[in-house]
Amino acid sequence: MKEYQLGKQVSQRIVDGILQGYKNYIQERIEKSQQMKISSAYAWVKGNHIDDQTAIKCEEIGIKFNKARAGYTWGYLQFIDENESSMYIIRNSRYFDEENFSKGRKVTGERNRDQENENYLKKLSKINQNIQFPTEPTLFMDETDVHKSMTLFDDAVMKSLLDSDVAKLQQEFNKFYIITYEIDQANMIASIKVWLPNPENDKAYLVEDLTDLINTSSIDLTDLDTSVLENDQLEFNNESTNAIDYDIFHEDDLSKEDKK
Repeated sequence: MKEYQLGKQVSQRIVDGILQGYKNYIQERIEKSQQMKISSAYAWVKGNHIDDQTAIKCEEIGIKFNKARAGYTWGYLQFIDENESSMYIIRNSRYFDEENFSKGRKVTGERNRDQENENYLKKLSKINQNIQFPTEPTLFMDETDVHKSMTLFDDAVMKSLLDSDVAKLQQEFNKFYIITYEIDQANMIASIKVWLPNPENDKAYLVEDLTDLINTSSIDLTDLDTSVLENDQLEFNNESTNAIDYDIFHEDDLSKEDKK
């Protein structure tokens, strides 16, 4: 899927933002552990640090952002590249399941439970309805099954157009990316990857591995002391085990809800 790769400049800014955000997060963890009797709740702010610094780095090259929430508790940023009509968000790979992106994984690595309603990732993925994803041939699909599958997908797309959020997103964007970062056992950023989620089969397809750009980044994590993270019992990142169940909310939506 090379035709959907991000530009080199954008990719490097994203990597720089993720690294700087993670560095800031660890520095704050160290400061709070020294200042407070207990500071474990600061494990919750990693995602905010990473989104914040990615926004700062990317703003310099014209990438904008929207503040959004999954439900009323978890805030995150949607990054907007108007020149490419694309949107991307950043997630911890620990909670990401490329075989079923809309459900994700729990902290234990287990897949999340089924959801009856579409969550925010599923809705955002419908931006990609016109992406040419790789075909996955099967020995058991005949012409009737192919027609049935296409009909079901067409019905799903038509249903999505009734959702004002989805319809608006599809008018503004034609590509939605999920960018994941992996943290290894030494609590260092080990990999950064770009994915395109397919709304038809709930699978995410690897577009590009940006891990090599860690070595070309101006952000140096070599001497970063991560020992403050060693006692974390349960890592809450910007994807909690509950946040993935929620719908899309933006700041204007929240203010309207509060007035009801």
